[in-house]
Amino acid sequence: MLKTASFWLRTIIIVMIVWLLSKVTSIYLPVILALILSFLLNSVVDLLVRLPARWGRRQMPRSIAVLLSFVVAVFAIVIVALFIVFPFIQEFDKFVIDLPGLVRRIQFLIVVIEQQATAMELPDNVRDLLNQGVANMASFSVEMAKRILNAVFGFASQAVELVVVPVLIYYLLKDWRSLQLGFINAFSPQYRQQLQNVTSEMGNVISGYIRGQIVISIIMGVLVFSGMYLLGVDYPLVLGLLATLTETIPIIGPVIGAIPAILLAYIISPALAVKVIVFYILIQQIENHLIVPNIMGHTIDLHPIVVVISLLIGGHIYGVAGMMLAVPVTALLRVVIRHLWYYGESR
Repeated sequence: MLKTASFWLRTIIIVMIVWLLSKVTSIYLPVILALILSFLLNSVVDLLVRLPARWGRRQMPRSIAVLLSFVVAVFAIVIVALFIVFPFIQEFDKFVIDLPGLVRRIQFLIVVIEQQATAMELPDNVRDLLNQGVANMASFSVEMAKRILNAVFGFASQAVELVVVPVLIYYLLKDWRSLQLGFINAFSPQYRQQLQNVTSEMGNVISGYIRGQIVISIIMGVLVFSGMYLLGVDYPLVLGLLATLTETIPIIGPVIGAIPAILLAYIISPALAVKVIVFYILIQQIENHLIVPNIMGHTIDLHPIVVVISLLIGGHIYGVAGMMLAVPVTALLRVVIRHLWYYGESR
């Protein structure tokens, strides 16, 4: 009885600590970034630690391996900056300059579509539904574009806080095992194996999700860039990056990323807009039936209804960032709840 009370007391203390941390929103971005990058670099660090053993030498000290992984990461960032970031900045500058004119042309096209719908001999309810759908699509696109831009600028405004990210990454990579054991050892011995199982499964879920999502986002971004470039749609790099970012939002993300491309194509010609729609439908089928099953597998294993509900809750609480984090957070909660449920049944 006392042991059970002690377990729940410690659990309540941890929940209270998490609740208090949730009130200090300024730490979210650095900590989340540090955790994501730590999961990505952990495999590199493990590889570097074991590398000398292949030649019959002692393992590399983990602190040295962490520093070397930083060098690898910086080198990768420089390569990406040279071949992607700088060209993107140039194209994005042009996009920002052209944006007022593009908005006026899109507004004009919406008016034309509404006039054509009015001129067609359609039932009043169908015509009203069509007009409302066009207006909603336009307002939704503008609102989502504003949210994404606000998220980007909000990210940049916290750049000063990001200086702590490398420090957090270093200690997370160097001392992750000892931090995990310290947390587990805070509980009674009878609960430690259960906690070990929970934390291990949570680590597998989040690392698998992060790596898989990044690979899928990059693949879809490259496909969109290539498709828009070959079809002759303006700003293919901007649209490719937008597809990469919105791909992190399950289910509705690809739709959000497709709308600006369709509108930009429609400005050129309706026929091009149809080609763009067909292209996005095609790559979505490739993603759903080929890319995601092979890369993600059963890492998350959440029902689509649960995904949609988590997206709604995440979007309501934290906007775009909440939608991006909704699925992995829900997957982690699923792991915890399942283990607590089985633990309760086994007692």
